[in-house]
Amino acid sequence: MKIKQKAKNIRYTIFTPFFALIMIIIIILDTFFIYKLSDITEKNAHIYSYEITKQLGRNIEDYVNHMRKVSWVLCQDESLQDILRKEVDAPFTAKNVSLEQFKVNANMANDIESIIIFGKNGMTLVDSNTYKIKDYLNIEKMDWYESAMRNTGKLVLTSSHIQNYIENNEKWVFSVSSAIVDKQTNKVLGVMMIDMSYKKLADICNQITLGNRGYVYITSKNQDIIYHPQQQLIYSGLKTEDLSSVEKQVEGSFVEKERGSRLVTVHTLKEIGWTVVGVSYLEELLTSQSSITLTVIVISIGCILLALILSQQISQEISRPILALENIMSQVEKGGLDVDISIDTNTKEIQNLSRSFQTMLLEIKELLGRIKDNEKMLRKSELKLLQAQINPHFLYNALDTIIWLAEREEHGKVVNMTAALARYFRLSLSKGVEVIPIFSEIEHVKYYLLIQKIRYENKLTYSIHVDSEIYDYSTVKIILQPLVENALYHGIKDLDEGGHIKIGGKKEGDKIILTVEDNGKGMTKEQIDTILTRPISASVTTGGVAIKNVHERLQVYFGKDYGLKYESILGEWTKVHVIIPAIMD
Repeated sequence: MKIKQKAKNIRYTIFTPFFALIMIIIIILDTFFIYKLSDITEKNAHIYSYEITKQLGRNIEDYVNHMRKVSWVLCQDESLQDILRKEVDAPFTAKNVSLEQFKVNANMANDIESIIIFGKNGMTLVDSNTYKIKDYLNIEKMDWYESAMRNTGKLVLTSSHIQNYIENNEKWVFSVSSAIVDKQTNKVLGVMMIDMSYKKLADICNQITLGNRGYVYITSKNQDIIYHPQQQLIYSGLKTEDLSSVEKQVEGSFVEKERGSRLVTVHTLKEIGWTVVGVSYLEELLTSQSSITLTVIVISIGCILLALILSQQISQEISRPILALENIMSQVEKGGLDVDISIDTNTKEIQNLSRSFQTMLLEIKELLGRIKDNEKMLRKSELKLLQAQINPHFLYNALDTIIWLAEREEHGKVVNMTAALARYFRLSLSKGVEVIPIFSEIEHVKYYLLIQKIRYENKLTYSIHVDSEIYDYSTVKIILQPLVENALYHGIKDLDEGGHIKIGGKKEGDKIILTVEDNGKGMTKEQIDTILTRPISASVTTGGVAIKNVHERLQVYFGKDYGLKYESILGEWTKVHVIIPAIMD
């Protein structure tokens, strides 16, 4: 079984898919754009972080290479090697002025914390007479010393640490150590230790920015942290870095999601064996993405609002002429055929539909006019047929009564009945005119009652009380006689004591009300409901035929608001109202 769907408003039908299509397109474009933006922005963040880290690596390499030159020049100094070649009986510490001067000449006075040379001959040379080497230390057993001796002629870098071999000096430094080789004999004359300022390295690292919370740190080949902005926390164990992941990466970047989506960028300095690690936070690097995304969302909302307005306007523009045509059709459906069908629209199809509807409406009006004319002609034909049926029947009964009266030699009644019969038929003909004055209709029914009174004598009494002011108003002829006949034959004819028929008439507002009342058998509610609707037949003896004919003729001439209205109480009385307009023509 096919289920009938609920009809939708045409504006809603047009608006919904149109707006939905725009929304889908905007959502798809926004989703694609934001996805691509996120992907590109994250790639750019990786590239940016890597380039920044590489730049820092180049700066550190330049700085370390400069330190190499400083160390090499110092190690090759002839006067220094002469001092270290001397044999001494006991170790001693001396300040060599050339070391201090060397710092100044190398433009690194602020970068170098200390220069100390431990000679194999027992001499210890320092660049400041304020420095005092701790006596209890075994320098030759220290890692940096042993590493320098193993890598003869090469620069050895150590991780950051607290300076621990000079008394009353606990500065953070990172050291460069190198063995001093005799240019004449290629023997090791001693080991030079240069403590570089940790602040200088920090200044180099702080020159770059990786967001508000980003930072860099430096590790050695052994995964020792050479520099970290939070060095104290690293040494105390309160802060850790994922050095194993850094060692695996070697070069490039990865994301530590378990640490708040940190972007870790790794760049290895192969020449010096250090690894520069940049740590940044994606949410900071992707701030531009959030700003652009917000802009896109704002623009999309604006587009959606614009689409909403355009969708409403377009749906209204398309539906307006259709709704106007629907409204006109609704008026036509209610019977308003004289409507204006001119619809202001540029839509060719609606214009064609309007013209077609206009043509159809004109044809309907013409057709209805023909139908109405045909219906009037049909009703007139039915009236003539009814008259043709009633008149012979009535004439036969009247003549039969006249013969009966003549045989009884009641000549006065014969004269009266003959005269009434002649006037009755003259009024019935009325020169072929269908609409006559109410006065003529009252005279017509009066002669009919006079004839029936002579015929039925004491079985019938009647009275006529019609306001004289309505005499000149017009009515369709022969409307009261069928009602009186119906009251006589179906109401009071069979009463033993006879009956009374009362005819009345008066004006109420713009209407004329004529009444025919009898005190006969009355009717049931079912009879009242069907008396004006029962089928027409050729028999005039069925009570409702002439009645229905009168009702329909009145409506044909005057409209659906007029006609007959019955009231009755079974066994007591029946009253029929004839309602016609108060018109003179």
